[in-house]
Amino acid sequence: MPSNNNKVNSWTVRIIAFLVACGLWLYVMNEQNPLTNRTYTVALGKENLSSKMVVLDMPESVRVKISGPRAALSSLSEESIQAYVDFSTATKGRNMYNVRARSAVGDVIEISPSLLQLDVDEVSEKLVEVEPRIVGVPDSGITVGKLNVDPIRVTIKGAASKLANVDKVVVLVDISNKEKNFEEEDNVVVLGKDGRQMQNFVLMPAKVKVSAVVLKQLATANVPIKAELSGNLPTGFAVESVTLKPTSIKLTAEPKILGSISEIKTAPVVLDKLTGDVEVEMPLSIPDKVLAEQHSVVVSIKLKRIEAPPLEIGEKKN
Repeated sequence: MPSNNNKVNSWTVRIIAFLVACGLWLYVMNEQNPLTNRTYTVALGKENLSSKMVVLDMPESVRVKISGPRAALSSLSEESIQAYVDFSTATKGRNMYNVRARSAVGDVIEISPSLLQLDVDEVSEKLVEVEPRIVGVPDSGITVGKLNVDPIRVTIKGAASKLANVDKVVVLVDISNKEKNFEEEDNVVVLGKDGRQMQNFVLMPAKVKVSAVVLKQLATANVPIKAELSGNLPTGFAVESVTLKPTSIKLTAEPKILGSISEIKTAPVVLDKLTGDVEVEMPLSIPDKVLAEQHSVVVSIKLKRIEAPPLEIGEKKN
């Protein structure tokens, strides 16, 4: 029968063997897969923020240091780490907030920055008319005659303190290389009272439809008006004078067309039955593709009597 000393020795050997095995396992693991630290750049999120509140100028990301086995950290992605600020007790104004983080693998040992001073404001909104603004350099001889925006108003939603500094909402319409009428969707841009673009607003809608009428560049000139007389006056009458009111007209057209026009004529004034002075409003003959400030003119014709020439010998008087 074995003695008690032998039993004690047996258990002692077993314990020592177990400790040696653990030590060997730790040694192998530390050699093959040691603990290490790795720093990740992680998107910073918001938790428990009221829908009636908004955070101003919050950083987009923070740096998070994770400690864990090298093999595990080598396969850990930034998407598996969450960095956030808890706004469950947030109040309006500027306050200090802790940055927190959690990881699917390893332990979070450091967050940088770990403390943020942030402004929290109430959410507000207002309806603003969209102003179209032309940008870009058009081709030579091209201009935009008309711009339509649909919808003409958008809703801006954001921090009440920033919303008070909004001056206007514009849509930038690029007319570079545009030769024909066009329709497109463009982003709207919020401008502050200082003329600079403002960020961190929700726009509803964020895009508007713009339709533009493209015209060839036009020129303007004053052109003289000429009365067009037709037919013959009855015997014994002659035209003493013809006056026009006005005597010239302002025309608008493409430069090439306008350069070919030296005068504008009235519709023909028929003289055949006139026996006295007349004043008549006559339409003007405006060429195609020409815009005129008016389309008629008053023609005043003054007549005079003339003696019939003496009859020659053998000529009978009618």
